[in-house]
Amino acid sequence: GQSLGYGFVNYVDAKDAEKAINTLNGLRLQTKTIKVSYARPSSASIRDANLYVSGLPKTMTQKELEQLFSQYGRIITSRILVDQVTG
Repeated sequence: GQSLGYGFVNYVDAKDAEKAINTLNGLRLQTKTIKVSYARPSSASIRDANLYVSGLPKTMTQKELEQLFSQYGRIITSRILVDQVTG
């Protein structure tokens, strides 16, 4: 269950995504500094509300990711990418 240090957060409202980027980009978590930015949109309905987060601590859980980002708006979905070889 080791994180690759990457994740995605999808917001209902693009303004919430912008708030999260402005507040959390560059935040220090444990020994890592996270980068939060817009991801390439997967559909027009979530354009500008799909965030890409890199530099997550390997110990960060899905619940912790959602707790960190939920204070900036309603999250549609989120996920942490996990190494497929080691699980």
